[in-house]
Amino acid sequence: MGPLWKTAPGWSADTGWARTDGDLAVRVASDLGFDLDVDQQWSLDAILAEDDDGLPACGEFCVVGGRQVVGKSVTLVVAAVMDVLFLGHPVHIWTAHQFRTARKTFEDLVKRLKRHPDYAERISNISESHGDEAIEFDDGESAIEFHARSGRSGRGFTTGRITMDEAMYVQPGDLGALVPTLVTIDDAQVRYGASGGMLQSAHLRSLRERGRSGTDTSLAYIEHGAPFRACQDGETCAHQLDTAGCALNDRELWRWCAPGLRAGRVTERSMLGQRQKLASTPREFSREFYTWWEDPPSEDGGAFDFNRWKDLADPAAERGRGPVFAVATPRDRSWCAIAVAWRRPDGARQVMLTFEEDGPLDYRPGTAWVPERIAELRRRWNGRVLVDTNARGLLPEDVAEEPGEADQAEAHNALANAIEARSVRHGNQPALNTAIRGGQWKNRGATRALDRDGDIDVSPAAAAAMAMHALPAVASTPNIW
Repeated sequence: MGPLWKTAPGWSADTGWARTDGDLAVRVASDLGFDLDVDQQWSLDAILAEDDDGLPACGEFCVVGGRQVVGKSVTLVVAAVMDVLFLGHPVHIWTAHQFRTARKTFEDLVKRLKRHPDYAERISNISESHGDEAIEFDDGESAIEFHARSGRSGRGFTTGRITMDEAMYVQPGDLGALVPTLVTIDDAQVRYGASGGMLQSAHLRSLRERGRSGTDTSLAYIEHGAPFRACQDGETCAHQLDTAGCALNDRELWRWCAPGLRAGRVTERSMLGQRQKLASTPREFSREFYTWWEDPPSEDGGAFDFNRWKDLADPAAERGRGPVFAVATPRDRSWCAIAVAWRRPDGARQVMLTFEEDGPLDYRPGTAWVPERIAELRRRWNGRVLVDTNARGLLPEDVAEEPGEADQAEAHNALANAIEARSVRHGNQPALNTAIRGGQWKNRGATRALDRDGDIDVSPAAAAAMAMHALPAVASTPNIW
């Protein structure tokens, strides 16, 4: 048993790397209270390996594996400490999708550094201000900064070392904010840590394809997980804790996916606890722990003609007057999408997910962020706002309209017809593309509508359809909005 994939440039299973500070990193890890397994040691060797010119052998490093059973963050934290305390890098930027995750990593590292007298002596300042957490060393000569990702994170920094924790949530806007800080630095390196990818994990999926190929000359990639094994009852399996023959209850697969379990850091009892916590969401357990990725379906047989949709991309479209915004969410409100539509000067309709300039798309986890974001969009652009049935009550009645379910179904069909007629254009955004690609029809009385209960969240497509369908039939005079 071991990682499903382990590839890196310049690495040999027999000789390792010609030059790496991995051995020193293992000692630093021990100082901080971490007992590393062989795969964590391999990862540190890869991160800290150098080529003949003294530059990183791997410009990117990515570790994918289960939550709390692989030790992804431990590996990345030790590497960050190495950067600023031993390798002369003035700043390491640590980012996570959620503020609370970045804060938790910050607080744990502060405690570990303070417990070791040599490291505690080098701490010159600890900033605990919300959003500006940082540990400074050696009278401010170096620092590790902790941030939640946004379109503005990393602006103004010039740093050669960035960690992207929770990388399954990385979106193009996050990369646009952070990666340009590396352009002028010859020895720059980006490090990713993630659980198995979701449908929206387009960037992580691209890293997976590069890493699994074993031919990329700049990426070190290690992926932990379990080989796929079908349940005894196949697709009819209930995936309950007491379901005989369910693959999610297979202790052998638990050991496959969890190096911490094999090394003794994690107990089978704790794995059972995680299985129980996610009993109502078996797909989440299989993704988070087994690394059974959520991949988009094939391009054939869906509600929309995806091949034609790809031909209609126009991300640089000129904005027009009279935009319509629409909000859609799955029933459990785990994610939410805001789309906008407007008439183009050529008479076609444009649909996109909204976004801040150089920022993330407005397809994000949860719904708490939506009212403030809609208020901001209305202040800046005006325009009608619609919500789907699942988002009922999310916005005040004087702010948003809720079309009836028949009208929503009509909007879904109108978008399919517009794609067929080539009378719509779009922004070529991964989340919207995934929803269009994976959408399926569900019969609803005498008509059909997008299936909102399937395995794929089609909220971005539903929002785009409502916004487009609500546009006036006659084009308005074009103008920047």
